[in-house]
Amino acid sequence: MKYLVIFLILIGTVGFSFALESKEITLDDPFMIKIHQTLSVDNLAVTFSKIEDSRCPSDVTCVWEGRASVTLDIYDQKQHQTIMLTTGENTTSYVDSYKINLIDILPYPTSSKDISEEYVATISVSKNKNEIVLPPLKQSKNGVKSDLVSCRPWLVLIIKNTDSSPACVKLETKARLFERGWTTDTT
Repeated sequence: MKYLVIFLILIGTVGFSFALESKEITLDDPFMIKIHQTLSVDNLAVTFSKIEDSRCPSDVTCVWEGRASVTLDIYDQKQHQTIMLTTGENTTSYVDSYKINLIDILPYPTSSKDISEEYVATISVSKNKNEIVLPPLKQSKNGVKSDLVSCRPWLVLIIKNTDSSPACVKLETKARLFERGWTTDTT
């Protein structure tokens, strides 16, 4: 009987841990994510992969309050992008049609305790209302394959023959570039 109780407690603990890890987050709602944790938000998988914390410990007097930066790996169906958000400086980043905002980083450091595995970032993910689309070369540098680059609605994607770099151009420009041999894409 004692082993059955221990077994049931173990199963309950594992099940609860799994339920926490696979938590589905809704857009626009702030949520907390632990260091090395991955959460799903809409069509994105967000992983809190790294932190750099130079904030002044709470039990020390400092001239400068410092800052903390979190590195997030963002995955969607087409691409993987790594972004860094910093307290008080660069708190917002855009990935595809999503706006990712850093709200807070906890716990605040102390000089007497190692908190490297206790970090939790509070972030929010929302649909970008202005539908900002990064330029093709920036998307390419962020790891998007050339043939999967997104263009603004009134532009079409072409691939340059010489270096396979992507470009977004108007339909009439695409025809001229094809005639000049700049691209072989006729679709």
